[in-house]
Amino acid sequence: MTRSQDPRANAPDETVELEQQMAELDLSAADKRFLRTLHQAEKKLNDAFDEAQHPGDLQQQVSRVYKQLYPPD
Repeated sequence: MTRSQDPRANAPDETVELEQQMAELDLSAADKRFLRTLHQAEKKLNDAFDEAQHPGDLQQQVSRVYKQLYPPD
């Protein structure tokens, strides 16, 4: 797979687009922070699914990502 075929190569464009959309909507700082965090979480989950080669690997990677996103108190 070449860089142009790699969906992650478009990540900077996605970030710029997200920032533009939030600016157009005139969101509060808290709303922007929430959406940025949500966007990062979605990217991490997508990466975990993309990297998984076997069913067991997928479960382990998704579990790892959730633990990173939602650490115990």
